[in-house]
Amino acid sequence: MRVLLVHNFYQTAGGEDSVVREELSMLKQNGVDVQLFSVSNDDIRGAGGRIAAAVQVIYSPGARRQLSRKIVQFEPDVVHIHNFFPLLSPSILDACLDAGVPSIMTLHNFRILSPGALLHPAEMVRDRDLRRSCWWTIPKRVYRNSAAATLAVAAMIEFHKRAGTWTRKVDRFIVLTDWAKQIFADAGIPAERMIVKPNCVARPPAFDAVRKDTGLFVGRLCDQKGVDVILQAWTELDCTLRIVGDGPLSELVARNASDRIVYLGRLPREAVQREMQAAKFLVLPSMGSEMFPMTVVEAFASGLPVICSDLASLKELVKPGVNGLTFRPGNASDLAAQVRWAVSNPAILDELSDCARESYEERYTPEVNFKQLVELYRSLASDRCAGERYWSEQGDTPRASDAPSCSLKYQA
Repeated sequence: MRVLLVHNFYQTAGGEDSVVREELSMLKQNGVDVQLFSVSNDDIRGAGGRIAAAVQVIYSPGARRQLSRKIVQFEPDVVHIHNFFPLLSPSILDACLDAGVPSIMTLHNFRILSPGALLHPAEMVRDRDLRRSCWWTIPKRVYRNSAAATLAVAAMIEFHKRAGTWTRKVDRFIVLTDWAKQIFADAGIPAERMIVKPNCVARPPAFDAVRKDTGLFVGRLCDQKGVDVILQAWTELDCTLRIVGDGPLSELVARNASDRIVYLGRLPREAVQREMQAAKFLVLPSMGSEMFPMTVVEAFASGLPVICSDLASLKELVKPGVNGLTFRPGNASDLAAQVRWAVSNPAILDELSDCARESYEERYTPEVNFKQLVELYRSLASDRCAGERYWSEQGDTPRASDAPSCSLKYQA
């Protein structure tokens, strides 16, 4: 089987970028003929580059042509799109249609519904819908705190809502949780086209790390991640918290560094894994509903229980008393109480650690993920082969006459 992954990498590497690399590696290791077609936001330089990106975000004929050439060259059975924003644009779906190749899109965030991409309790969540407009987001500056930037993204979203892009041009969607599937179904995405498949991470190497009575935060230092909640909570706590990451609030974190709050800045992946294997718990005080924070799965892979906000988006990952603990979102005192209880009950915390590792083995390993992913690929490719045989018998073809032929080389 030949699979083409498509991704627009971010300037600051995030969870989506790591998922693409994980799945690319996983598919290669399992004998799938896979290639990556990608662009990077590092190519956006200066004011001219930003203006050009804003103009092309709605529909990029250049990206469509480039992907069309790649499809002709590689002849994939399936095109799997992770992120099209902003340089590729939804125009790449027309390249798949032109070639008669089925497309799959992983919905890593809510950007096809609203510029903000994430759900935040302060925003009008009900308006994240294919049937309603998102122009209300412009004065709220939900994208990069800029009305102009939000306008450009909102225009892209409204154009493709009205063009029926998401209901007509994508063969299957991958959503990461049942909660996310319900959100998208309520918004108008056909439920029958959505497959629930969580992300995965490779097993981390085992380091000779001794767990200490310390907490750990790993992530972008911004309001959405609840950084101020952490800082407030630790004014009530005696245990140490080690903070890994950077972002808009990095200076605030640095100013609050003390003998109890150790700010490590941005670290390479191996160093983060070492930190996870040396801590007793991970803190995730998210203020808004993240789709699928990869730090949770990475923590579970290291046997690290998670203390997180009690949000619907996290309940499928973190189960209180099983692989972690929860607290009321935005409530620093409640977070402090949960941390205090965890530190005071080391035996139970060890049990949560064991269960966190079990959660990883059951749901988030590359082996589990590969079986789900290749089953979806094969299903779509088989449907395509059946369609080609039908149209061949009718003496016609439903799409472009130069559509690549089926090549189901891989057998799971």
